Amino acid sequence: MTNKILDKGDQASVDEIIAIGYPQNTEYLDELLSSTCDPNWPIAGPIYQYFIKLGKNEVDRVLVAASKADNDWRYSLIIQIISCYDDETLNECINDLKKWASATGSDECDFEAIRVLTDRELIPADEIAQIAKRNLFVYNIWIKETLEAANRALYSLPSGEHKL
Repeated sequence: MTNKILDKGDQASVDEIIAIGYPQNTEYLDELLSSTCDPNWPIAGPIYQYFIKLGKNEVDRVLVAASKADNDWRYSLIIQIISCYDDETLNECINDLKKWASATGSDECDFEAIRVLTDRELIPADEIAQIAKRNLFVYNIWIKETLEAANRALYSLPSGEHKL
């Protein structure tokens, strides 16, 4: 038994690590979780299911990984693991979900975090409204600036080069 995942299709190693049992396999859990960075990998699904089963025992590990992840991986962790937690475990995720839902910028807004907070009624509606209001304000400014930049670029072209 190698206990090292060799590639995105190495289901045998994933199965071996899971078969060791929790908490004896704790030293391999970061490796397991990092193998979910692409949800299309064949081994990702069984790993997601394992972390859902671990629930409260390893929720902190999942939240730390999601906090460090890029937007795509965080999205996968939210929809594939965090949103599937039981209510007790999910309650431990509220602060992180609120942080991600509120982290609106020109290139990010975690819609899945907002969706989980809303669908599972984890925070009051007025808090969701505040997050949504802020996100809408930021995105309206971003859209306005983008349209103005596009307008300047479009009208800076000589009229003979402009084709719609």
